[in-house]
Amino acid sequence: MSQPPLSQSIQRLEAELGVTLLERSRRKVELTRAGKIFLEEARRTLRQADLARAMTQRAGQPIPDVRVSFIGPALYHVLPSLIVKFRSAVPDVHVRLFEHPSSRQVEGLQHGEFDVGFVTAATDRTDEFDSFIVERSRIVAAVPANGPFAEHTSVALNELAQQPFITPPQRYSIYSKDMLEMFKAVGVMPQVTQEATQTNTAISLVAAGLGCSLVPATAAVAHVRNVKYLPIIDDTVRTVAELAMIWLPKHVSERGKSFIELVRAQVDESQPPQDLDTLL
Repeated sequence: MSQPPLSQSIQRLEAELGVTLLERSRRKVELTRAGKIFLEEARRTLRQADLARAMTQRAGQPIPDVRVSFIGPALYHVLPSLIVKFRSAVPDVHVRLFEHPSSRQVEGLQHGEFDVGFVTAATDRTDEFDSFIVERSRIVAAVPANGPFAEHTSVALNELAQQPFITPPQRYSIYSKDMLEMFKAVGVMPQVTQEATQTNTAISLVAAGLGCSLVPATAAVAHVRNVKYLPIIDDTVRTVAELAMIWLPKHVSERGKSFIELVRAQVDESQPPQDLDTLL
């Protein structure tokens, strides 16, 4: 009587390897020590083959992504935590980040370059945009730690107006206009000696002793050496920086919609949006 095909295959394999894989008796069949090692390695090889197949198939397909544009202050607190939560919820979707001034983000969103943008809330935009506030942060003075305000615990705008001042270019930033309006409200104007498009750049210039600037209180989390952050004592028209997430519904991808819903849920949990004065 001929042996079953499986038994024949095992015997051929044993002959090829030169070892016994199965211990056979009338009552049972057991793996030998060599058989156990071979089985484990065979399973490992099959798992690796499955992984190689999946990775190869994935490499031939476009990686799904969500395109997020932002201004620098979004990185201080709100955006990193949102990205962590999104990647945990949707690990297969890549978050592509683009840092731009608010006005440039509006243009990009209108042309479908981004799914969502994090901008200064007061940024000019048409009614077709949807948006909501994601963060409120008090506007504070960033000053050189070893400069004229080294011993101060707060500062007035008329004191800042007597020092070299760093501001974003007005043509790029609604935030620059807000800064100047704050000074106008107390009857003074700053001595603008340097323009800086990004908040991080302005803070670096302050650290170098080139002047003072106004920034969101969230900037304090960066802990830049030789920069001190002081509350402003003037009761002016605008002392809070609001960060908004905006998007154009007609240009949002399905992944973008998922990102929006996650951000909305996060903001709803902490309503009203957190005012981050405590970072000073």
